[in-house]
Amino acid sequence: MRCSAPESKLFPQLAPKLQHAVQRFVDAGGASTKPEANARRSAQGGLISMGKTVPALHRILIGAVLAISAGLVGLASPALATQKFGPLELSGNLQSQQLIRHPDIDTYQLIQQRNTMHLRVDWEWKRRNGKWLDRFDVPGVKTSKLFLLYRGVYDSVYDTLPDVHTSREFTGERTDPRFDNLDDLDRAQRDGAKFENVLREAYIDIDFFGPLSLRLGRQQVIWGESDGFRILDRANSLDLTWHFQQELPPPAFGFDETRRPFWMAKAMYEVGNFATFNNVFVEGYWNLGDWEPNKIRFLPHPWGAKIGHPLTNPRSGAFNFPERAERLMNGTSLFKQGDYDRDPIDNGQWGIRFNFMTGPATPVVPPGIQVQLAYLYQRFTATGGVSTSAAVARGLKPTVEGQVESARLRALGTLPVEYYAPYIHTVGLAMNYFDEFTSTVYRLESAYDFGLPFYSCGPNPQAIAEQDRCVRETTFAPFLPGLRNHDVWSGLLAFDRPTWIRPLNKKTTFFITGQFFWNYMIQKSDSVIGGLDLPTVSRPVNQDPAVAYRDDVRRWEALVTVAILGFYRGGSVLPSMVYLLDPVNSYSQEVVWGVDYFVTPNFAVNLSQRYLINPKREVNFEPWGLGGLNGGRSETGLRLTYQF
Repeated sequence: MRCSAPESKLFPQLAPKLQHAVQRFVDAGGASTKPEANARRSAQGGLISMGKTVPALHRILIGAVLAISAGLVGLASPALATQKFGPLELSGNLQSQQLIRHPDIDTYQLIQQRNTMHLRVDWEWKRRNGKWLDRFDVPGVKTSKLFLLYRGVYDSVYDTLPDVHTSREFTGERTDPRFDNLDDLDRAQRDGAKFENVLREAYIDIDFFGPLSLRLGRQQVIWGESDGFRILDRANSLDLTWHFQQELPPPAFGFDETRRPFWMAKAMYEVGNFATFNNVFVEGYWNLGDWEPNKIRFLPHPWGAKIGHPLTNPRSGAFNFPERAERLMNGTSLFKQGDYDRDPIDNGQWGIRFNFMTGPATPVVPPGIQVQLAYLYQRFTATGGVSTSAAVARGLKPTVEGQVESARLRALGTLPVEYYAPYIHTVGLAMNYFDEFTSTVYRLESAYDFGLPFYSCGPNPQAIAEQDRCVRETTFAPFLPGLRNHDVWSGLLAFDRPTWIRPLNKKTTFFITGQFFWNYMIQKSDSVIGGLDLPTVSRPVNQDPAVAYRDDVRRWEALVTVAILGFYRGGSVLPSMVYLLDPVNSYSQEVVWGVDYFVTPNFAVNLSQRYLINPKREVNFEPWGLGGLNGGRSETGLRLTYQF
């Protein structure tokens, strides 16, 4: 069934099956060299879903790197603990994750003790040639399934209140001692952070007789080829509150646990073979107004953004200075709600993609190249890279009318600033190709965003710091500059390959994957200022050296990632290591290693460490969340997972 496989990889699978799949890949000389075979696997579901439709063996290997270290891979068949009652399957798991931060050699902080329960229901309530609920005929429908996924969370650190003090923000400013630890949060704030009780996914798959299939409900939509950082995978924003983006790269849960599922309708129309192309289909989604921006918290939350809340922190929050304010204008709320209603008209977003695979008769190019062409229309929220520095708030222009309105709002206790999440247009391309000669899968992904908003205030950071007012000013200058839209081109080049390293393992190959990401700002001329380094009362302009407006966003940004995954003891022990390097911003880095041990097929232990490295020990505004934005947050993690 084309829409039957759920997007979430939730439940552990027997590690030997993954090891066997990789070994079979090597023994057979790679994936099928027949494009028709790969097309059939893609169209029929099998090891992939309605999300990323790429060759099946490639998905196994990438899925391994992104999810097996968490003990959370779901491949083709259910694990042994799944309870099956005819067409109804019930399953779930319990997880406990402990994180200990060690910013230096003699400091240790228990920053997370997160206990999670997942409950999952798969109900094939209309089987092929059967009746719905075994009672009712549904004309035109071949099969249908119901999928439900619940997640409940309790993090005990918000009750035990260990010391999680952070001495400095990533900007170099000392944290405010009035608001730098968990006990500085009020009871409502702690309760909101420690509990989660949500039906994450709830959708119906409908496979009609003929080429059409639908998925309707609360879901994740997964497009593109990139792993760890998103380019076309944008239909769902992210929950960055409990581990920021550090659930990626592996060893980690992956995006399936950090995406925010939304109520959407998704449709696929399968063309089949067309001209010289195979596996041709068209897929589209429509968010019916349920979209929300990335969810984020700030210090003193252990994995909030490493700055105080820009509106409410007592030292320099904009709500406190220069006079007291209680709200943003137009009913907006920072990182929660813009100036729009959450309905299909005012907040609806949609995307469409065309997929095909080159065949033996396709001219010029070799057969077996999988291609996706995509268009997305949706509100802006950061996806990593240069978009991390984009503007999230805008003010009033300093015209006479603007000044009058600003004064009126201030008198009402309203800051003349609004949270800003404009619609943007995005066109994209994704490709992958298995090369038989090198036994390597090559991946490419690219996107062009039209009109991302950035702060712009002058020709260069030093000139900005020395002037009293912004060139493109607002009535809230100098704290909020004006905006200028820029087009941004983002891309990825990557490879995946099983490789023998016989001195380390004589029985099985290692899986090695490498990725190179880039961002390029097309119209960048004047200085573009990052939104994380705006001036405040405690970091004013006209300082020497400058303490604000230092983040001059670069025209080019880049990131390199390399990961390696091994298999030992029949696949029950899986070591992995990941290295990330930002060659543009002071060589900011991150090194991650982890080991998964499957004690039984249903019980896994994961031990991991993350080292966030800022080699030059300077304030670093790198946009990827490595040793600059998250410097001093190295940690050790222990996670236990039991499937039932």
